[in-house]
Amino acid sequence: MPGLDILLEHALYHLDLLAWVKYTSVAALTCVVLDVAETLGEEVALVWPSHMSAMKMIFFLNRYMPFVDISLAVYLFLGVRSPKICSVLWPIVVALYPLGSIISEVILMVRTLAIWNFHKAVWGLMIAVSIGIVIPFVSVIQQYFRNLHYPSRSVLEYTGCVASISDSVGWVFYASIIVSETTVVSLTLLKLYTMKGSRSTLPRLFRTMYRDGTCFYCALLCISVANLLCMRLAPVEMSSALQLPHRAIHSTLCSRVLLNLRAAAAGSSGLTLDEFNRTSHIAFDMPSAESDASGMTLLDVELQPI
Repeated sequence: MPGLDILLEHALYHLDLLAWVKYTSVAALTCVVLDVAETLGEEVALVWPSHMSAMKMIFFLNRYMPFVDISLAVYLFLGVRSPKICSVLWPIVVALYPLGSIISEVILMVRTLAIWNFHKAVWGLMIAVSIGIVIPFVSVIQQYFRNLHYPSRSVLEYTGCVASISDSVGWVFYASIIVSETTVVSLTLLKLYTMKGSRSTLPRLFRTMYRDGTCFYCALLCISVANLLCMRLAPVEMSSALQLPHRAIHSTLCSRVLLNLRAAAAGSSGLTLDEFNRTSHIAFDMPSAESDASGMTLLDVELQPI
């Protein structure tokens, strides 16, 4: 039987690994706070004065939901030592996290539909991809709650509320997110390829859509793959270390997609910012009968005349 000094050494080793989950959760919350602080001026100028729409609601949900679930997670990890509080708040975090990720994906999907002028085939593909995200989400949540257990108060005193650090099925949900984002960027690049004769004359708005779609995908893919590798290969104590950073980066980049599109639409509208905000709301238009020279019937993504 190992001596007490060896057992204590092993215990400290596992606590050190678990501490990485807490460090990265604080880093994720810091990322969200800094992003909002950096872009709040653009949000106030470009989003707040616009008329209410479904996409505006999605923007606010995507932008500010991380303050709820990530802040709750940080509070649970660092401040909760009561099994009762842990058992009440932890399921809320577990449910809000994937819901927020799905809302972020909606922004990317609708943007892709807009690029393709809401083509029926792309509609069908986006619906299939959505089903491919929702089904793993429901399945993983059910299995997770079925196997969920909470540590005793004596354990919580040292670990904080890390209810069940072993998450052997959660990777399925993250894999479906990667599939969704790969589909979105593939459709974006395919559309750009089909327009090779008119790329040089693309309006600023569409150049922004293609640029952000490609660059943000690369960033999201890196954090998604790193998160999957961490979940599958890292010691179980730190297997969830990149989940909250993934959530933070996913949300902030998707918010910037809409902010950048809104800024591009305002810059190319020929209106003053005040006029632009008075005569527009955040939305992705359905195709009209008219098309521009590039074949895109989406007259002004993010600029919807009232």
